[in-house]
Amino acid sequence: MSGISFDPEAIRALAQILRDTDLSEIELADQGGSKLRVARAVAPAPVVQYAAAPAPVAAAPVVAPG
Repeated sequence: MSGISFDPEAIRALAQILRDTDLSEIELADQGGSKLRVARAVAPAPVVQYAAAPAPVAAAPVVAPG
């Protein structure tokens, strides 16, 4: 690892907060400039597909009685 120390229990606690509060991410920073960001992937909303409207049909010619 690159020398970054972290507390796995703190990350688990942040992940639990994400679930409990329905947030997508949390970022913490200390005064020393270290940051910890926990994020979850949010599934995109499903795309609604509508059926195309039927093509207009020309009216049949009306024949006058005669």
